[in-house]
Amino acid sequence: MKNFLLSLFFFINPLFSQSDLEKANSAYSLRSAGSIKNKADNSQIDLAIKHYKYAIKKNNSLEASKGILKSYYFSGKYASSDMDEKKKIFSKAVKLGEKFILEYPESPGIRYWYLVNLGSWAEAFGVIEAARSGFADTMREHSRKIIDLNSRYNNGGGYFMLGVVHLRAPYIPFFLSWPDKVKAEKLLESATITGENTLPQKFHYAKALYKNNQKVKALRLLNEVIKSNPSGENKVEEWDQILEAKNFVMSIKQ
Repeated sequence: MKNFLLSLFFFINPLFSQSDLEKANSAYSLRSAGSIKNKADNSQIDLAIKHYKYAIKKNNSLEASKGILKSYYFSGKYASSDMDEKKKIFSKAVKLGEKFILEYPESPGIRYWYLVNLGSWAEAFGVIEAARSGFADTMREHSRKIIDLNSRYNNGGGYFMLGVVHLRAPYIPFFLSWPDKVKAEKLLESATITGENTLPQKFHYAKALYKNNQKVKALRLLNEVIKSNPSGENKVEEWDQILEAKNFVMSIKQ
């Protein structure tokens, strides 16, 4: 009995000795646990958010600030199905991101995860509200800054963000005249050859190719995305890209 209790103590003790930041990072790495395709169970991501909040309150750091932005994005995008809840989460993340940019102006990671949440905020609130807020100009400004700070951050994340905003933002004469689908293709291609070619990069590059009438190459890339085998801690995010690619292919075949 004594030996059992001693073993139990040594097993449990490291859990209690972890810092809030370590607990948050551990929970975030387990965010895909219990997921079904692109639908996540919220238990681990809620735990990550709780401990990132504690870490920021006790000893604010760049890592904790990036961590909570990443966690809010995952929570709103994949662990919540209620639109009002999504709006609340992304609004909170955008406000925090604006604050963190002032605290860490030279961090490409803070700007990147701020933009990820801002893009999701725009999706949740709709095109009109996003246009009123100057969303596209903000996305362009910070994407360019990410490229200036570190063009290789998150596998060419600055190129990716700038390419996506060119691809998605509507061309509106006299109001929003800079979005360009050809530039979108070039920027997204740059992202795919900077670091690891991720599924989101491959999917959006394929969409840009298709919109620029390079349909054979686009369909080849889309099929590569669809045939991917999601695994590891990015499983939920990868499933989301696979399902989006399937839906896109179905829509163009109709």
